[in-house]
Amino acid sequence: MESVLLSSETEFYVDTMKLQKIEDLGSKSWIEWHKRLQKLNQQAIIEASTMQDENVKETLLSFGKVPILVHEAILINIWKNKVLPLLLKLNPNTNSTFIVYSILYHEAVCVALLELVMFHGPVSESLDEVGADLLDYASISASQLLVVKKSPVNLQEKGKKEINRQKNDLAFEIGMRCLTIIRYMAEYLERLPLSVCTGMYQENDVPVLLVQILLERPWIDQGKSFCGGRWYDWDGEALNKIEAQVWLTLHALLLNPLVSTHYFLTESRKTQLLKVLPLLTETLIDQLALLQELKYHLCSLSIDQHPASQPKSLIIENILKIKNGILKENEKKWKAIARQQMGTVFCSDKKELLEIAQTLNEAYNTTLLEAFENQDTGNKCAKCDNKAIQRCSRCKKQWYCSRRCQVEHWTQHKDECNAE
Repeated sequence: MESVLLSSETEFYVDTMKLQKIEDLGSKSWIEWHKRLQKLNQQAIIEASTMQDENVKETLLSFGKVPILVHEAILINIWKNKVLPLLLKLNPNTNSTFIVYSILYHEAVCVALLELVMFHGPVSESLDEVGADLLDYASISASQLLVVKKSPVNLQEKGKKEINRQKNDLAFEIGMRCLTIIRYMAEYLERLPLSVCTGMYQENDVPVLLVQILLERPWIDQGKSFCGGRWYDWDGEALNKIEAQVWLTLHALLLNPLVSTHYFLTESRKTQLLKVLPLLTETLIDQLALLQELKYHLCSLSIDQHPASQPKSLIIENILKIKNGILKENEKKWKAIARQQMGTVFCSDKKELLEIAQTLNEAYNTTLLEAFENQDTGNKCAKCDNKAIQRCSRCKKQWYCSRRCQVEHWTQHKDECNAE
């Protein structure tokens, strides 16, 4: 399988990683940084999927750059909640959404790369004091799955509507990935700072959050199962990979010895936790045998009549260094930042946009990853029958040779695509 980056390029890209400023988002220098991060993510995907030496992960670890990924995800998250609404208020009818999407997509790239590399315990350990920041971010992002849904793509939408739809779609995918990140942190909880343990059991109450998500099942919709950025046909019984991650996290947290000293099992919490008992069916346990232990534990809780006692643990106040630092640095400056970024984020200069598009073209080009998924598709364009090089990003079924053909074919394709 062809690589995206040489080892020397990977090392250079990682070595030059640095914390970004919120006012620089969308600038030419930031676009270059976004391109590099996207290529690092693509290279990491190929390395993990083809069982190569995971050079991206090792380089991030050796250069101590994993915390920068956490910082970047939180930075964009703050920007989209603090600055983007002001930008859309100043210019609600913009037709220039390319740079906005690049900024929003940057958060998804950071989270995707974190999800990949955090499979390995040493990466979680390397988080150190920013672990509490990542847990807070991941918990809030995962909770968005209770309210955010993916929407059908409408090629006719523009401006504010298009941006809000893109934001929600990315929030959905980020939330799904954050469920896996939380699972990795739960698996290595004993190796992480005490503040992460406190956040997991007390401040963020992750066990109850996971119960609510299991009850909602956002990865299942209209007979489809969501995994890996796509919706697949679902037979009504097969265990979704994301759902499996949530069950494994709940198992790890509730059966961890730390729970007795950090989790005050109030009647309210017990009531919430026991709501998943009916979901632990024989069919589910046959697919994930480890859940038999969880079911036994929850059954024991249901018959335990002893009042809960307050755990005798130190009360640790979590200090969110990254989040609080960004908010404090930019306090009372949000409107000024929005006004400053107007010309950059909503750039309408065709020549400048073309230069940016050319810069990002290689990093955004999915041909290499498409080839990895299906190295000899032989697909033809649904519109003109020429050789197709890209798929509909939503349904993943129709192939096209160009954006123009996709737009022209939309009237015929939209019913099938919206049904997905």
